[in-house]
Amino acid sequence: MRTTSLLLLLFISSLSAFAQPQRKAIMGLLGKESPIGILVDSILPNTTLASAGLKKGDLLTELNNKALKKMADYNALASLVRNGDKVNVRFQRDGASNFKTVTAVMRPFESSPIADIQYDWVKFKEGYLRAITRKPKGKSNLPCILLIPGYGCGSIENYSTSYNGKLMNEWLKNGYAVVTIEKSGLGDSDGCAHCTEVDLATDIESFDAGYRYMEQLPFVDKSNLFIWGHSMGGTIAPEVAKRHTPRGVMVFACVFRPWSEFLLEMHRVQKPLMENLSYQQTETFVRLIQKVYYELFVLKKNPTQLHEVPEYKAIVESELNYQPGSNNMWGRHWRFWQQLDSVNLAESWRQTNCPVLILHGGADYEQCSLVEPLMIQKTVNEAHPNTATWVTIPDLDHFMMKSKDWTEAYQNFKAQQYTKGNFNPKIAEETLSWLGKILR
Repeated sequence: MRTTSLLLLLFISSLSAFAQPQRKAIMGLLGKESPIGILVDSILPNTTLASAGLKKGDLLTELNNKALKKMADYNALASLVRNGDKVNVRFQRDGASNFKTVTAVMRPFESSPIADIQYDWVKFKEGYLRAITRKPKGKSNLPCILLIPGYGCGSIENYSTSYNGKLMNEWLKNGYAVVTIEKSGLGDSDGCAHCTEVDLATDIESFDAGYRYMEQLPFVDKSNLFIWGHSMGGTIAPEVAKRHTPRGVMVFACVFRPWSEFLLEMHRVQKPLMENLSYQQTETFVRLIQKVYYELFVLKKNPTQLHEVPEYKAIVESELNYQPGSNNMWGRHWRFWQQLDSVNLAESWRQTNCPVLILHGGADYEQCSLVEPLMIQKTVNEAHPNTATWVTIPDLDHFMMKSKDWTEAYQNFKAQQYTKGNFNPKIAEETLSWLGKILR
């Protein structure tokens, strides 16, 4: 009895020594910048700032004793607040200054009429990544899919209202569980560098951690584990798959060639479409940026070095989003893109020894080339005959919307139709058809 009590005490002590973080708070502010703070447009009920009594027309000037000049200031501070924290709020109303201290309100957990939703933590480097798993209600021994999204630094907490959520719901309705995991520093993640400051290698490691987490779930069928990669996720998918033995890999709208090579083709499509450049103007642009890309991706110079070249200065500012003192390039650290260009995807796909589905959208002006799916299919089949299948869906665009061509796809993107129900069900149908054929 004494031995059992001692072991129990040691177990409880170990849990407290490695206490997991609190869930993030929901702040509840919808507002806009003003010269001296954030002007409140509305406050959502049952949120942290609602408990502080803020209302439309108030001017939020400080959060946790830090002055607010821009929405970026507010967002950075709000992202640090977790359930139960004390939050200091200073605001102006009718010219009078008000100060309140409130207790942060936890962001509510998602619920679903068709799925059990499990929130969990995955240990990652010196901290934790949030994992959210959805599975058909009350079911077990399920095939399971690890979802790897595009390159952006958006939280998995937003998936339920996006095209990712629409695709996941179709999988759930047909008996598949789905694992999602945050990239470093996003959502509830704790103790990890922020996504915008980490490299591609860190993204690969985070999704590798997600796959290992998926393998340990008690309700999954370990002989039927799959990986889904969309856009940049389709580059990461084979990097994760080659470390494991998934039953299959599905990718959509991803690249095969070196990034610097693919970008030139993308510019030739997008500049006339999105900026109304003539094809001659586009070609002049491409020939200049080709030189910038060579020095950035091949010679491994950094954006600051390139900005110092008079010929490159303007294009580095306009096309690489260069700002002095910032590492940001297209929403990620510039090293992310250099590493991407260095990945030999032919070798990655050669080592992916399982069935592969390659989906391509005929209306995709982002991944706009048939070369990419063709080369993935040929590379996989050369190494592992008859394992890769390529399917083109003519009226599918990059954001899983139904668009007839590049022009309509761009208009749909500008109108944010991907948030308004314009989901093309053919992408779900093709994945489910393929999955059904290879399930063990």
